[in-house]
Amino acid sequence: MTPQLVAAAADLTHDILDAVPDRLAHSRGVAHRAHFLTLTVEPHQARLLVAAAWLHDIGYAPRLRGSGFHPLDGARHLRAIGWPPAICNLVAHHSRARFVARVRNLDRELAAYPFSEDALSDALTVADQT
Repeated sequence: MTPQLVAAAADLTHDILDAVPDRLAHSRGVAHRAHFLTLTVEPHQARLLVAAAWLHDIGYAPRLRGSGFHPLDGARHLRAIGWPPAICNLVAHHSRARFVARVRNLDRELAAYPFSEDALSDALTVADQT
């Protein structure tokens, strides 16, 4: 992951969520918390964590709404514009989205994004939920 990954994620989030200021503020806060949580992941994953924290809620943007399930809509957009699969997967599964996807009958669509139960996904969940 390049050093510019976090800056690109922040810029994209600002662009996409500009019309949803409360969600942008939340994403900024999650990214800030993720910076502190980089100590809980492997050093090579630190940028990935912070970038995913910035991007995790872009699916709330009205212009990205497809399925109506923001983790899936955000991941689909990121994949379509060429973001790394690891980022797309983290966004798709942030805060244990697979459980909500099952209830909404979207688990098959979400399965296009592999889930990993690891320190990285746990750190993103903690950043999002605190």
